[in-house]
Amino acid sequence: MARKEPKLQPASKDKKCQICGTEYTYPQKDSRSTRFHCELCAELSPIHRKVMSRMAKRIQQIERKLK
Repeated sequence: MARKEPKLQPASKDKKCQICGTEYTYPQKDSRSTRFHCELCAELSPIHRKVMSRMAKRIQQIERKLK
């Protein structure tokens, strides 16, 4: 199955990964990054991405409460 070519937009946006917090530019040609995950985290299996996303959200919630 051929991988769909992402449409390059004139205004690429700087994004922050929901799992690891890495900043990246989306979309980029030949990059596996998604709207929500950097290239490294996008390669995780779907179940691992789901668990890691939930853990990251929970950690952020706890950090906000501590401030």
